[in-house]
Amino acid sequence: MTDSSKSSTSGISTVREVAGSSLARFVIIAVIAGLPAFLEGFDSEIYSFGSAYIVPSLTGPAFFSIGLMITGYAIGIAIFSLVGGYLFDRYSVKNTVLISVAVFSIFTFLTGFVTNTPELFIFRLLVGVGVGMFQPSGVALLGDLFFETRGKAVSVWATFFGAGIFASPYLISPFLPAFRIPFEISGIASVVILALVFFAIPGTYKKEARMEKIRISGLFNRNIILLSISVFFFGIALFAGFLGYFSAYLKEGLHINAAHAAVIASMAGLGGLIFAMPFGWISDRTGRKSMVIFTSLLIAAGTLGMFVLASSFTLLAVSSFIFGSGWGVFINLLVALGQDSVKDGIVGSVSGFLFFAFNVGTMIGGPLYAFVLAGNSFVTSSVVAVVVPAFISLSVILFSKNVTKSNVEEKPEFLSRMETSS
Repeated sequence: MTDSSKSSTSGISTVREVAGSSLARFVIIAVIAGLPAFLEGFDSEIYSFGSAYIVPSLTGPAFFSIGLMITGYAIGIAIFSLVGGYLFDRYSVKNTVLISVAVFSIFTFLTGFVTNTPELFIFRLLVGVGVGMFQPSGVALLGDLFFETRGKAVSVWATFFGAGIFASPYLISPFLPAFRIPFEISGIASVVILALVFFAIPGTYKKEARMEKIRISGLFNRNIILLSISVFFFGIALFAGFLGYFSAYLKEGLHINAAHAAVIASMAGLGGLIFAMPFGWISDRTGRKSMVIFTSLLIAAGTLGMFVLASSFTLLAVSSFIFGSGWGVFINLLVALGQDSVKDGIVGSVSGFLFFAFNVGTMIGGPLYAFVLAGNSFVTSSVVAVVVPAFISLSVILFSKNVTKSNVEEKPEFLSRMETSS
């Protein structure tokens, strides 16, 4: 029996009913549903920032490079993005999040205890499996609560993700070249978040008369195709640049010390932390497309500054901040625009597909940068693998359509009361 059919027969409260009953309950649901994003940001950045120390310190075949390790992580995310999105539409959203966070927590914790590179590859792949499942299901949970709150809700995910990115360099930098403790912290935080999700999120998401059959024609309309192309190139730029080789570029290419590099990298998280929610709020008022374009522009400008125009500590920090201000919420608002563009019953599958397209790009980004870097400078490699894909991503998104008609029947009661009182 499906999650939705159970709700229609048992009369129990659904996530939508609880979230819509009051602003306070909406905030509680949104905050707890967004907490796994902190885990994603924290883990990805402590590994990214520490990979230049982690990989060389381990025994194993030399071909297990930093780029290949990142690719293994991305493979796990890419494959299971489709799984997580499908499970959102077909089974218990709560259980999907619980299982995926549990998988994540086990293997992020074990990352701190690796002794050889094949082991690290397997653990990072399985961390990616957990992220791949909770990423689309979590963003779909938040974005599909109500059409009127979609931008703000997915921005909660972006805000927590930014917090994880911002905090992680400071927590790993003091321990390097040792790296166990930050991954232990990540594992412990995962267990706490598991408990919060278990006790605070209702087991049933929404009430439906029948399940929506997923049709290819409904899944792949013009908007979804354009959004998938845009986010694919963004994935290349992100994993080639910031999550792949930015720390190596700072330390080896520009000879910046580890402490200053940590501050520069953390600025990307700070940008997302500060601007994710305002950008989401604006998108609910002006339409999601305008803010997707604007955040994509920030990403492109940031990559240009980070890898080509800036070389001083101050300009690199500003460029990283600009990049993070866009990156922090871009993919979530892009997925929200994708959710706007299809029927309510398949938003999970669409979210999963868009994250899949993104993560296919991430699988290419790291190896592409490494391939170009083998015979060129850091700047040339960055232009080819980071800056150009970022501007392609921006160009494609310009041709998408804005959507202003709601595809969610339910309207939050607290908004209706606020409109009536005003």
